[in-house]
Amino acid sequence: MINISDQKTKEGFIFTHKLHESLSPALLAELHLVKFSSGEYILTQRSHSTHLFFLVQGKLQTEHYEVNGERIVFSFETAFSVIGDMEIFSKRQHDIFSTVVALSDAYLLTLPIEAIKNNSMREPKFLTLICQQLSDKLINSSLLHSSASFTAEYKLRRFLSFKIKREGELLQLENRESLAAVLGISARQLNRALAKLSEFGMIQVKNKSLRVLDYKRLIDINVSDSF
Repeated sequence: MINISDQKTKEGFIFTHKLHESLSPALLAELHLVKFSSGEYILTQRSHSTHLFFLVQGKLQTEHYEVNGERIVFSFETAFSVIGDMEIFSKRQHDIFSTVVALSDAYLLTLPIEAIKNNSMREPKFLTLICQQLSDKLINSSLLHSSASFTAEYKLRRFLSFKIKREGELLQLENRESLAAVLGISARQLNRALAKLSEFGMIQVKNKSLRVLDYKRLIDINVSDSF
């Protein structure tokens, strides 16, 4: 982790993501800009939570390790998203549930948990921001888990429909094994699903980029879809 002392850059991220509309002057004064390199860990599960993080540029992966060593990939986070929000309201407030790692060079604004407790636990604008973030994560999780018994193609299309709304119609593909883990399918099933969507002219995959060619058809998903 590298501390970025450039005030102009920090203020640029604050205004780009409209944090000045959700955070009080007291909290804005506590923000610090940091940079994590690709592959660097931001949080590790079972460690203690000391800061809330605002991802303002880059991409992160959220994962969890079971007692038996099995890794579960929960999500991929892109700007703008909040990291560590669930721990704020947890009864075990200082225990971090998931591991978060940078998939690319990433810039984050850090905010001490202590400052939040002292200044913002009853501030409507701050709480609205956190609730919106938690809602997005719940919707994403529900979309994935509610399709547990469906085909790989169906799961991929639901996932892409959610991603498009956040990131637009040109997407960067994550590591395919990690993406398959998020969808609850094998890497082979994922590759077949991508090939099918490409064959039917819905997407174009080139290297690590995915471009949506037929958005309307892609999101017109029926449970019985099996190509």
